[in-house]
Formats: sequence, C-alpha cells, structure tokens
Amino acid sequence: MKFKRTLATVGAAAAITAGLFTLSPAAQAAIPSCTDYTIYYSGSFYAKYPVGADGSNFCSLRSGASGQQVYYLQETLNYCYGQDLGAIDGKFGPKTAAALARVQRSLGIDPDGIYGPQTRDKIKWHWMTLEASNHCTTLPDAHAR
Repeated sequence: MKFKRTLATVGAAAAITAGLFTLSPAAQAAIPSCTDYTIYYSGSFYAKYPVGADGSNFCSLRSGASGQQVYYLQETLNYCYGQDLGAIDGKFGPKTAAALARVQRSLGIDPDGIYGPQTRDKIKWHWMTLEASNHCTTLPDAHAR
C-alpha cells in the first residue's frame, strides 16, 4: 500500500512538472491581474513584460485589460510571432485574444487567449538593445545566458 501511495505521489508530481495538469478557469481567475510592467536585463539586452501590483510576474492579462503591460505583450506577439494586430494600442481586445490563442496553440498550451503563468513560461519575448539589436527568447532562457 505504501508503495502505491509513493508511486501515485511521484506520478502526480511528474505530471504537474510536465504541465499535464492545467489551472482550472476558477484557479486562473484567482491569479492577480498584471497591472504594470518591468524591465528584465540579460547582459546588454532587455525586455519589457507584465507584472502585478506586487512586482511579481505571477499575474494574468485577459480581454478588457489595458496599459503598457498589454502594449508590450502585443509588441511581442507582432515581433516574435508575426501576429498582425494592426495598431499596437495597449488594449486587450478580441484581436489580441485571438492572436494570443494562436501563439498558445503553437506552444502546446491550452489556447484560451489569456496570458497567465503557463504562457509566461513559454512565450518568447521581444528583447532589444539600445543599438536596436533585436531577438526573441523566453525569460528562463535569457536568465541562463
């Protein structure tokens, strides 16, 4: 019996680590909104990405959100993923939700059109330098440089 319980615990931990379980809509709703942005530096490159009021990047963006944090998400969707959003306006509307869902699908994430922790961990952000050198990479990959 103890072996079965240990095996079940190890299996559940592996499934969570592999991302087989996703957050339920209720759990996603409990994630605080991204209300601001921050600048992440890696060497001479920097990226601007959404954060919550507490400065944490454990936050979400969804339809109806607006501000610079949405603007930088839209810029990334255009530059790194070729999503044609038209004018980048900092308003998370139907075009942004649809573009994000397409990118999520390509990344193997549930295409719900909501930016949250799973998307944050897989999305490639637009990185630049003052000399206008640009590339796209994830936050974890940039940290490993």
